[in-house]
Amino acid sequence: MALESVWQSSEAYAFVDTLSPPQLAWEWLRRNEAYRQDYVAFGAAAPSEKETLAALIRARWGLRFPNRPRL
Repeated sequence: MALESVWQSSEAYAFVDTLSPPQLAWEWLRRNEAYRQDYVAFGAAAPSEKETLAALIRARWGLRFPNRPRL
């Protein structure tokens, strides 16, 4: 099957019908290039920059925990 036709296949996205609202939101958010860039920037930031970037991510993406919580 050609790559162009995979995204058009309803079978390829049948799993979406089983997702909860948070799971569905994550499925589309993780595909967003701007979000992925913000996430990488957060991960690479110095500890002194984390709070500022976390605030940016909360404001831009509506996320409370842009990275996994501290143990």
